[in-house]
Amino acid sequence: MYLLPNLLNSLGVVLSTILLQIPMADTFRSEGKIYVVLAVVLIILGGLFYYLLRIDRKLKKLEEDINKK
Repeated sequence: MYLLPNLLNSLGVVLSTILLQIPMADTFRSEGKIYVVLAVVLIILGGLFYYLLRIDRKLKKLEEDINKK
């Protein structure tokens, strides 16, 4: 229950730390493109998270089917 908010908070801290240390991020930030980069990264991570959840559900269903037999 507390894992997801803590994970998102940690991810935000890591991303902000990384972006503060990269000189190219200053250029993106000044031109407003940093939000596009962050959006793309978040979409990719969200897609991976969703994919892993789907695989987990399918595996649980298969395990239940095997255990019933």
